[in-house]
Amino acid sequence: NPWRFWQFQLAKIGSNRPSISKMAGVQEASRGDVSRRQHAHRRVLVFPLPFQGHINPMLQLADVLHGRGLAVTVLHTQFNALDPALHPEFTFVAVPDGVPADVAASGSIIPIILAMNAAMEASPAVRDVLASVLADDGQPPAACLFIDANLLAVQKAASALGLPTMVLRTGSAACFSCFLAYPMLHHNGYL
Repeated sequence: NPWRFWQFQLAKIGSNRPSISKMAGVQEASRGDVSRRQHAHRRVLVFPLPFQGHINPMLQLADVLHGRGLAVTVLHTQFNALDPALHPEFTFVAVPDGVPADVAASGSIIPIILAMNAAMEASPAVRDVLASVLADDGQPPAACLFIDANLLAVQKAASALGLPTMVLRTGSAACFSCFLAYPMLHHNGYL
């Protein structure tokens, strides 16, 4: 059963990952039956792909992390840029995406993603913006960067700077069930 395989793999991964509380530097102390939290000043960076189905889940994750005491910096592309006024609790930083105007105007998602990754990988702009954000003394230190699974160039830039990254897959449960079938399809010779 491929589902049991993935449950086991996810359990193994989960046991080795730091919890959100540890990442935030949250320490729990108890006095009798009263618990309190002391928050160390940490922040996370989030970088969604600039499409509504990717932006919304990333901002929902950012809201949860912010609610746990983390400061949030949202990196965003110039293409389909976010409105900072809608989320005053977050810091917004624009990242040049290099998407040619004709590709952006086409509205076709795959060519936009491919052009964005190619331009970001060819230019040092992403790495420079990340380095600038990490060096900002006016902000708490960054614990990690959450990126969209399709932003491969950003993951490379973050790795080059030693910034831990976590990938957020924004696909539906139906999409995830297709990924769960891959081991079985491969085992049976279909892939």
